[in-house]
Amino acid sequence: MKTVVYGSRPDGHAKVVVELAAEAGLELVGLVDDFEENRERTIAGLRVLGSGPDLGTLRAQGVEAVLLGFGESRGRGGIAERVLGAGLELPRLVHGTAHVYATADLGRGVHVFPLAHVGPDTALHDGVLVNTGAIVEHDVVLEAGAVASPGARLLGRARVGRDATIGAGAVLFPDVVVGAAAVVGAGAVVREDVPPGVRVAGVPARVLPDPS
Repeated sequence: MKTVVYGSRPDGHAKVVVELAAEAGLELVGLVDDFEENRERTIAGLRVLGSGPDLGTLRAQGVEAVLLGFGESRGRGGIAERVLGAGLELPRLVHGTAHVYATADLGRGVHVFPLAHVGPDTALHDGVLVNTGAIVEHDVVLEAGAVASPGARLLGRARVGRDATIGAGAVLFPDVVVGAAAVVGAGAVVREDVPPGVRVAGVPARVLPDPS
């Protein structure tokens, strides 16, 4: 299956996705990037073939699938929808050292990185990223495009909204709900629900002032 990686920063997340995809035996044929200044970039010999609006054209040229090659949650769910709307596949990418329980429900385009843990009866919706060493315990739900950063720990029955980010090393207590597009800072300990679109940090986590 001819596959492109959406994202082209040679010093960013795309570099990791390219290597993991190669290890998984996927046939990588190029990159996609929405920023015009990145048109000439290459990673591991792969060059940028076009941008998001070109997905339909790429499909006509034989591209069959797309891997999300950026680590941010912002817009992740929407890009996953654009890929599927263009008639392209979103392959799952699950590293061999990750542990995923048989009863976990993984959507399209879910990435589970090395040494991560995905517990029983979890639900990872389309485009979710569980990064290196993250722990997603039983009955947790991550909605489309949500990101669990390296070392994050999501305890039982927590729920993370669409395009929300759980920062590196952060902890969500059981039954906590993190709203859509919210950001939980690195190392935060979240004991209470987080409203949509806000940023929280600290131990225990508190809402940060709007930087605007």
